[in-house]
Amino acid sequence: MLGVAVGNDSKEIAAYKKQLRVSFPMLPDKEGEVFLALELQGVPYMIMASKEGKVLMTHAGVIEDLDRMLKEIREIHKQQ
Repeated sequence: MLGVAVGNDSKEIAAYKKQLRVSFPMLPDKEGEVFLALELQGVPYMIMASKEGKVLMTHAGVIEDLDRMLKEIREIHKQQ
């Protein structure tokens, strides 16, 4: 898992990670270049990809039903 912090710098990321105990790496995207390059529709935005870089699923917005999302991720993982 890798986070891209749209609109944030390294100092802001460090504070966020400490406050919320985030353990995965996060990259700063202060100017939104990654966001624009990926043509994302909003934040949060999740992209699940294989090790080879094939996009397996995407999700835009807040996850309303976490159990359903985890079930979908597990099913995709089984197929890999």
